[in-house]
Amino acid sequence: MCNLHPTNLAHAGHVLPMLIIALLIADYSARGSSDYETNLPPPADVKIDFARDIKPIFENSCYQCHSPTKPRSHFRLDNRDSALAGGDDGVDIRPGNSAKSPLIAYVAGLDQDIQMPPPGKGQSLSTNQIALLRAWIDQGAPWEITAPPPMSTMDLSPFLGYTAVNGDSKKFRELYWQPNGLNAGLEHFELWERTGPDSTFSLSGRLSRDDYQLRMEQEKTDLGFIHAGWQQYRKYYVDTGGYDPLLSPSISSLGRNLHLDIGSGWVDFGLTLPDWPRIVAGYEYQYRQGDEATLSWGNLDPAGRNINPNSERIRESTHIIKLDVSDDIVGTHIEDNFRGEFYYLARSRTNEFYSDTFQTPETDQSAEGYHYFQGANVVRLERPFNDWLFASAGYLFSKLEAVAAANGNTTDTSGQGLDNVWQSQAITLSRESHIGNLNGLLGPWDGFTLSGGVQAEWTRENGLGNENFINTFQGAVFSQIPVLQMISLNTSRVEESAAARYTKIPFTALFAEAQLRQENVGETEFQAADASQFFDPAFALDSHWNSQMYDYRAGFNSSPWAWASFGAHYRRYDDDTHYDVLQNDQPPGTPNVGYPGFIHARDLLTDEIEARLVLRPASWLKTTLTYKLLNTDYRTETYPANFGPALIISPGGTLPAGESDVNIYSFNATLTPWQRFYLSTTFSFQRSSTVTVNNGAAAVEPYRGDTYSVLSTATWVLTQTSDLLLTYSFSKADFSQDNFAAGLPLGIRYEEHAVQAGLTRRLGKNVVTKLQYGFAYYDEPSSGGANNFRANSILAMLTLRLP
Repeated sequence: MCNLHPTNLAHAGHVLPMLIIALLIADYSARGSSDYETNLPPPADVKIDFARDIKPIFENSCYQCHSPTKPRSHFRLDNRDSALAGGDDGVDIRPGNSAKSPLIAYVAGLDQDIQMPPPGKGQSLSTNQIALLRAWIDQGAPWEITAPPPMSTMDLSPFLGYTAVNGDSKKFRELYWQPNGLNAGLEHFELWERTGPDSTFSLSGRLSRDDYQLRMEQEKTDLGFIHAGWQQYRKYYVDTGGYDPLLSPSISSLGRNLHLDIGSGWVDFGLTLPDWPRIVAGYEYQYRQGDEATLSWGNLDPAGRNINPNSERIRESTHIIKLDVSDDIVGTHIEDNFRGEFYYLARSRTNEFYSDTFQTPETDQSAEGYHYFQGANVVRLERPFNDWLFASAGYLFSKLEAVAAANGNTTDTSGQGLDNVWQSQAITLSRESHIGNLNGLLGPWDGFTLSGGVQAEWTRENGLGNENFINTFQGAVFSQIPVLQMISLNTSRVEESAAARYTKIPFTALFAEAQLRQENVGETEFQAADASQFFDPAFALDSHWNSQMYDYRAGFNSSPWAWASFGAHYRRYDDDTHYDVLQNDQPPGTPNVGYPGFIHARDLLTDEIEARLVLRPASWLKTTLTYKLLNTDYRTETYPANFGPALIISPGGTLPAGESDVNIYSFNATLTPWQRFYLSTTFSFQRSSTVTVNNGAAAVEPYRGDTYSVLSTATWVLTQTSDLLLTYSFSKADFSQDNFAAGLPLGIRYEEHAVQAGLTRRLGKNVVTKLQYGFAYYDEPSSGGANNFRANSILAMLTLRLP
């Protein structure tokens, strides 16, 4: 029986509206949930295997933003605990209820504010993938069972080897970048340790004779990192000069072990705080020290054949400071990169040559020093606007201030005591550059993709220097002539690029691309006074030139059958330059025809054709045939130029300066006739010719020759624990002139063989042994056999992993 007491009526008056509102909200929520679920694919009706069904989805579409390295919104999908914990926006996965899990709404595109993955950050999920994710969540979001990660690991690969060389060991070192004799050390070592729940430390590198590397990394998630290291390797050079059988000796050597030690050391400090820009500050030191061979050979014979070898001592170092800042703001990736370089260079060399004046050898010594500071800053932005438009833009500003000095002296060894010295001090150079670019990627639209870009550059350079030429006789100065030299260079350049790709033709893709460049340069040069009667007179040159470059390429790739595919492309490169000489005075105020003022235009034209055929007649055989043709023409247009009837520089008009033709044929075969055997062989043949207009000089002859090369690799799995590896390489070239009677013999003719055999045996999961034998043979008739060698090497290596 209902009690209608006035107090109860008043209470009911408050409760009833609240009850009605609650019912309305519940009904609305139920209908909203129902509508929401109707827009989702139903859960897949399969038993989910995480490694098979879910992990590939995360790797292709999610890990770019939600991996351990700076995860977006602090939401990680690399382990179950982090995935279920959610991120800054709350819990995204609710095991047992996929319909109420925000992750499903994000990947299905039902949330207007959040779409995962964002455009350009991963592959959008298909209906089937969303259904698999729903089933995975409904089944409790199971994860793959993995062993707990180790707290530390250590890998060590010590080795011991010996190489015996019979012949020119210096040529062996130059070709194979390794020393002869005994060599031992660590091919690789690495120590890795987990120093905390979200921090790691690693130390790795290698240590061997003349080749070192050390790298240290300390990282902490959501805080930052420190990366530091040092590395150095040695580049070797042969110290022999040219070969001429008509001279005695026909070839000579410096008797020195020429090499450069090339190395760098660096340290980077990174800040990766959540919701902060990524900031990296660092310092790097680069250096090159040693002696390298040069081709500025000298002659020690009245015949004037430059075959005497020469070398150059180098001391080069660069200090680099850097600061990089990057962030993603409202869908736009922004980067700012600064580099400051302090560069130092010192070069010196001594060259022995024969003096035509005194009919005796002379010694020529020269040295130069150069240092600069260059600062450069780059700002880059990139943004995916939607599924069919991606754009990027950038701007570079750089400023360089440099100072250089050079000096040289020639010592007369005839006993007459006539020497000369030239000096150039306080040469200054300043350069300022501005470069901007804009690029875009459009599509795909029904199989069609289009990309393009434009870049503009403006550079200004100014140089100023003084040269002093000093003649001495028996130690006393009798002539000293200072020379002032100035140069100014202004360059403006615009480059455009475009590319298109179409894939709707069955089994075929068409592509075309083009690059264009327009360049305008204004150059002013001035030399104040004549250095001596043996040098060029004073001059003033004011020239402007413009260049047009066109580079087009078009082709196709097609695979109409499972056993065959083929493709081809054609490319044309044309670089045409025209010169407008406004002033060409020698000496200033007296118009004349000095070099290069009489040159009116230059043209470089290259045609390229390449075709490829791939055949797979059987499951165990694949062959590839490739052909490439390169033809290049060099042409020069000049004004008529002469210094009198006896010295005609150019008759004027168009001159064919030269031509180059290259034909390259290659064949590759890959065979796997048995499950445990693999063989790959590549053969290449190149026929090339370079012809330079000789203007009647017998010393200039064409370069023509053939080059052959073979590279084979075979792997044979002997047992489950033993592998055998065999490699063979062969190279042969006949690309020399043999023009001994009229000129300096140029080019090279050689034959080279290299064989390597290695046996690897695994002694358990943490121990691997390797034994390797190598043989190398080199024969170079164009050096008169002076560079020939045979080399035998043996190497033993042990790799240990200590968990």
